[in-house]
Amino acid sequence: MSDFKFVVPIRNCEYELNNKLVTVLFKKEKPSLMEKLIFRNRIDKPYKIDLDEIGSFVWELCDGSKNVEEITKLTKNHFEENIENAEARVELFIKQLHRNKLILLYEKQE
Repeated sequence: MSDFKFVVPIRNCEYELNNKLVTVLFKKEKPSLMEKLIFRNRIDKPYKIDLDEIGSFVWELCDGSKNVEEITKLTKNHFEENIENAEARVELFIKQLHRNKLILLYEKQE
């Protein structure tokens, strides 16, 4: 993948919005045998991750229309002095979302 700041993130799972805060809903790809045995009543229920204000803001911008650099600028402008080192925070957060398969990344075609 080329320079990370030019990749475009897009959400890969459902989410709920409550008072401007996002709760990401996702299912594990392949539960282990132990999980199937112990949690069989909950295996089909989605896992939930509650995002804070900054994470929720970034999540909403991961709509496939903006690259990481644009998302970083919008986040920095929106939160002004309330976010330190916006570039590193946004980039790390997007990488974590991607690693957990909650978003997909692609290179924008010109």
